[in-house]
Amino acid sequence: MTEERVVPVTGVCEIALEQNDLAAAEKFYAEVLGFPVVERWHRNGETVWVMAGDRTRIGLWRPQLGLGEGRGGVHVHYAMALPAEAYDAVVERLRKHGYTVLDHDHGKYGRGRGRAAYVTDPGGHVVEFWTWDVAEHLRELAAGESPGSHT
Repeated sequence: MTEERVVPVTGVCEIALEQNDLAAAEKFYAEVLGFPVVERWHRNGETVWVMAGDRTRIGLWRPQLGLGEGRGGVHVHYAMALPAEAYDAVVERLRKHGYTVLDHDHGKYGRGRGRAAYVTDPGGHVVEFWTWDVAEHLRELAAGESPGSHT
């Protein structure tokens, strides 16, 4: 990538997910996943904010007209980085709470991309917990290597 084309972000700081059942969504994120609730809004409907790690907050919103007059809608999928040593415990925790988890080993093909656990939250959003360090992909691209498929 050339310097001119790079926007110097350091990661995802926020994602907003519409939820029809806000109480169930808060239970999933705060109790099942253990993400702390850091803020609550009561303007334009109730919103609960939780922290995923120390740099990303997730907003759980009732369906509404989105920010900047954008339409509301369901975000289909997003992935969160997970240390490899925590993977099995996270999968076990989700299953213990009654969630169906698709456990996918990306290491079975190509160069491998770690393990990924997929679970659907109460709002229908697919949450992925992935052990792959996405920075590895950027290093491969910078070196001119073909990283191959990750699906």
